[in-house]
Amino acid sequence: MSINQTELYDALQALTQREDVRAEFIYGLLNAYGFAKSTITQLRNGGARNVAKITDDVALKGQLYFHLAQAGESVHEAAEGFKADDIIKRQKIRFVIVTDFKELVAYDLKADERLETPFTELHQQYGFFLPLAGLEKSYTHSESVADVKAAEKMGRLFDLIRERNQITAVEEVHALNVFLTRLLFCFFAEDTGIFKKHQFTDAIKSTTHENGEDVAEFLGKLFSVMNSPDDGALRQSMPAHLKAFPYVNGGLFAQQVLIPAFGAKSRRLLLECGTLDWSQINPDIFGSMFQAVIDEEQRSTMGQHYTSVGSIMKVIKPLFLDKLYAELERSRSSENKLKDLLERLACIKIFDPACGSGNFLIIAYKELRRFEMEVFRALNESSQQRVIFMTGIKLSQFYGIEIDDFAHEIALLSLWLAEHQMHQEFTFAFGHAEPMLPLKASGNIALGNSLRLDWGAVCPKTPEDEVYLIGNPPFLGTTGRSEEQSADMKQVFSGFKSLGYLDFVACWFWKGAQYIENSRAELALVSTNSICQGEQVATLWPSIFDLGLRIHIAYQSFPWSNNAKENAGVHVAIIGLSLKPEKKVIFNRVGEDWHSRVVSNISPYLIEGSNLVVHKRKVPILPAAPMYFGNKPTDGGNLMFTRAERDDLIAKEPAAERWIRKILGADEFINGKERFCLWLVNATADDIKAMPEVYRRTQAIAELRIKAGHAAALLYAKTPHLFMQISQPKTGSYILVPAFTSERRKYVPMGLISCDVIANNKNYIIPGGTTYELGILSSLMHMDWMRTVCGRLESRYGYSSGVVYNSFPWPDVTEQQRKQIEALAEEMLMIREDYPGKSLADLYDPETMPEPLKEAHKVLDAAVDRLYRTRSFHDASERLEYLFGRYEMLIEQERQLQVAQAVTKKTRKPRASKTAA
Repeated sequence: MSINQTELYDALQALTQREDVRAEFIYGLLNAYGFAKSTITQLRNGGARNVAKITDDVALKGQLYFHLAQAGESVHEAAEGFKADDIIKRQKIRFVIVTDFKELVAYDLKADERLETPFTELHQQYGFFLPLAGLEKSYTHSESVADVKAAEKMGRLFDLIRERNQITAVEEVHALNVFLTRLLFCFFAEDTGIFKKHQFTDAIKSTTHENGEDVAEFLGKLFSVMNSPDDGALRQSMPAHLKAFPYVNGGLFAQQVLIPAFGAKSRRLLLECGTLDWSQINPDIFGSMFQAVIDEEQRSTMGQHYTSVGSIMKVIKPLFLDKLYAELERSRSSENKLKDLLERLACIKIFDPACGSGNFLIIAYKELRRFEMEVFRALNESSQQRVIFMTGIKLSQFYGIEIDDFAHEIALLSLWLAEHQMHQEFTFAFGHAEPMLPLKASGNIALGNSLRLDWGAVCPKTPEDEVYLIGNPPFLGTTGRSEEQSADMKQVFSGFKSLGYLDFVACWFWKGAQYIENSRAELALVSTNSICQGEQVATLWPSIFDLGLRIHIAYQSFPWSNNAKENAGVHVAIIGLSLKPEKKVIFNRVGEDWHSRVVSNISPYLIEGSNLVVHKRKVPILPAAPMYFGNKPTDGGNLMFTRAERDDLIAKEPAAERWIRKILGADEFINGKERFCLWLVNATADDIKAMPEVYRRTQAIAELRIKAGHAAALLYAKTPHLFMQISQPKTGSYILVPAFTSERRKYVPMGLISCDVIANNKNYIIPGGTTYELGILSSLMHMDWMRTVCGRLESRYGYSSGVVYNSFPWPDVTEQQRKQIEALAEEMLMIREDYPGKSLADLYDPETMPEPLKEAHKVLDAAVDRLYRTRSFHDASERLEYLFGRYEMLIEQERQLQVAQAVTKKTRKPRASKTAA
């Protein structure tokens, strides 16, 4: 059924405020959620549709049971009682609703969720009952429902505790973080055999008061007991229900922290958390889900992106798991080699220097444990008798750094939970495992700023140690960083001349490269794809290659998805570095599947090729018409008009018409939109003052530029009628290239535009550019170059004059070849004109591109390819290999010319002066 959620919100708000709400509430609720009037009438008249067992209650089979609490009756106890009542199961009731019109408590028995709200605020919780209208809450395939529910319930508990206890100081926040991790452990322990079944929840329920005032005291004593050995004096002094809990150790309960105060509501929510099946919780994902309780602003500022298991496997599988399994296959016939492999496993170190809640470390731990079990099975197969094995892999082999206190505590806890899960898997496979309790030391997770700490001190290594550095460092561009993060970045890259637009994630690559240099350690990190595009390549990668390192793993750019509450909308790459890699592998996606190929070398653009980088240039590498930014107005919109605004101005001030021009931004050019501007380049002061509205607008621009305050703005405040940057040609035409365009397009739409039309700074322009240049730039040859070396905005291509155009290796052509390209480019333009009703966005959409235009580009592509070599190029890889080879040759020629010029200048004899003569 169709539901308008705004109307539903308003209807519930009005319903709770009705004078006759006691008599009409449940019927009004059903009406609000779209139940048929006939059904409501039958329930109101007490017909057979009402299956309630108590007078004045209302129950509808398969839907809900509503109970009106009587004087002195607890809505909480009543709801809990009905939840377990036989009639609920017999009538297949989904929702139990109890209210005294002060409070409302409801259960969604299918979703296993509970609602507790002041009655007058019910409208704010309208989403809870949406299944009555047929709108079920959905979970993506990558989310565990158990993880989501646990995170949401614990998040609500977190909010209640923080609100009741007024927690603000740093030490108080830390105490709360430690407290929550202890609760998580206890819930997990009572559902996974570490404690007795429901031991923790039952103890709270049976020994603390309903008002919650003694919960803190109970938990304080309990945590002390779990930190006390079986023969400890403190344990012996405690009552039996506390002594019954085992000694935990491991440092989890060692720290003395303040236990927050509880109330009735927070106690109920604590017990509700205990009703979940915590054995279904995945420590690897749960930490990420639970971090959703951190406020949105903090999570955004820190650039945290929580990584799914599938994405983590893309990192650790080619980095070390594939090598280990290959070694296992080679060793199966040798018992000694298998034992050597086990010794190797016990020495491997895994290090995540931006570990968050520990996802990478947890998955790496689990996969190494599973691999170890495969080695044990191989040993049993090769041995004459069955051997009793115990794991040699320890949590202390796993290292991390995390700046956030809460995530740090969760990471330590999650590693313990993962260890227990793997003990259970081990028991299932081999019939025995080490006891979980008392806990051993957890992972070596340092709390601090990864960019300020010495990684060698956090995860010590010798040159021969087998260390794998993994992770998903923060993604922050130049605009999202705090002052502290910018200072961190300057320290990491001290000695670099300029950082330009380098992404924050580059810090981890540079520190990681220095950490693994001159050793057998290797790294593989998830990164924004930007560090392998545009200007960032020349800023970062030559220094990494100078350390002797090579890229040996490359997952080319792909859209990011994860299990965070708000998915991070970015495109990423996975990049591995090694001093002496066994092989170099590129992964690229074909459809939904990933395919790999071994290559001789991986370039910093994540394609097969040399380590050569393309540097930003001020002039083209070969003689070519110069490219400029379009005209930049910096006018606060005062020089810009829609058609209606233009017509209105002309009607008021006819003299303005001669000064109005059509203007194109990338959006107007590609999507066929219309916009106009005042182009007052040759206007005198008298001309402008004769047009009062135009004059008013120029004065507004002057004020805006003065307010900006920087030198350039103050200078141009003196000529407020002019754009701040003017590159428009006065005669002829120019080639227009949009600064940004969709990555879906095979070709960037470009055009040949009359000088009468103004191009703004959302475009690049080539004044005097001809159809020859347009043909070359519109070809696949140039598109493949652009796609490889350009920067990106999200996933869109970011064209640039300095990196893309000026570095492009133009072909050497004859006059006849030039004319052929001109003719083919003109043919392409004429075919566009055959579709006057379609924008360039329509014409260059891969799904709607007309066949004649496709064919015209195909012919042009083949002709441009032949300018470079007579043999056709098989694909983009071949084109790029050729282009980078030509670029390298041109750079070398340029270098040799500069050297020769320098030698000539140095050896040239100075002229004798007249005085000397």
